[in-house]
Amino acid sequence: MNKKIFRAQNIQTALAGIKEELGPDAMILSTRKVPKSPRDPYAKTMFEVEAAIPSADNSKSEAPVVQDVESLKSDLAQIKDILSVAGFGSGVSSILCNHFESVGVLASLLRCGVSERLAADLVQKAALDLDKTLDTATQMKQLKKRVMGLCLDQFRTKDFFTRHNDSGLPQVAAFVGPTGVGKTTTIAKLAACLSFTRKMKVGLVSIDNYRIGAFEQLKAYAGIMGLPCVHAFSRQDLACALDRMKSMDLVLIDTAGHSHYDKEKIDEILELVRNDFQISVHLTLSVTSELINMKEAASAFSVFNPDTYVFTKTDETKRCGKILDQAASYDLPVSLVTNGQKVPEDLIIPDRHELLKIILKKEPKGD
Repeated sequence: MNKKIFRAQNIQTALAGIKEELGPDAMILSTRKVPKSPRDPYAKTMFEVEAAIPSADNSKSEAPVVQDVESLKSDLAQIKDILSVAGFGSGVSSILCNHFESVGVLASLLRCGVSERLAADLVQKAALDLDKTLDTATQMKQLKKRVMGLCLDQFRTKDFFTRHNDSGLPQVAAFVGPTGVGKTTTIAKLAACLSFTRKMKVGLVSIDNYRIGAFEQLKAYAGIMGLPCVHAFSRQDLACALDRMKSMDLVLIDTAGHSHYDKEKIDEILELVRNDFQISVHLTLSVTSELINMKEAASAFSVFNPDTYVFTKTDETKRCGKILDQAASYDLPVSLVTNGQKVPEDLIIPDRHELLKIILKKEPKGD
């Protein structure tokens, strides 16, 4: 087997040189970052890729390659990770130069949908003071453990709905958020979970006066579950509805979904549920939305002073990492996560470790 080492300022250039000189059948044997010479502090970071063309006589020369197949797989995986992060900005480039061993962890975070800024920040913090006397595999385990710990620090969870109220009055909770995030279905799932599993008395109220069939949908769910459900068009209607349901443990309020740019409509909902009713508010966001839209929606609905996040449709995207960014930019605990259309099965009341699994297990394969 004829081996040759290619040196370049980045992996892509080295791979292009290999393909041009050795052809498409060349095998990648190893990759490494070349340390800068202490005599030349202005030298650019370089990478070395060792490649070879298999010889015609495979009987003897192929034996070392077969024995080293796991190492080869690891190198190829690392190259894939490098290529997957190559198009990102200066923060990622800085990590590749200073903490090259962390490229796999960084690539995983980015593929999960964590923003470049947050992913780079997490990896840089985790890479500080790594014990360089340890072998690379041990350093990587240490780095992954630190990154997981830092991810957990980005968010809080809260079991908001399953506690019984000792005041003798029902706990009242309104779900707000943009159009199409799944508020009505989430309320139905939660009502079914609490009434059937926790044996709580649950009532439903709709104040959605815009969407055609909104109340009928909620009422249909309520009818199946045998729960009371009423429609309120005004603050007076809502007061009457809550008075009728004062024997409940929990009353769930479905609100109209509006664009987060429609301040007038948001103010109308705010007028209905303002604080003298003692209503907790739960900001419902779909993780299928772009991160910028999630952040803008959270900003628009912040006038409600929401108590928790509810994240929906985690089954419809492989990039749930944006939950980390959202929680970091607007700090609220997460109370509920939905992961499908089934009522009530596809509802999770997560703890922090369970939520982290939901976020990180969504890494796509092979993209």
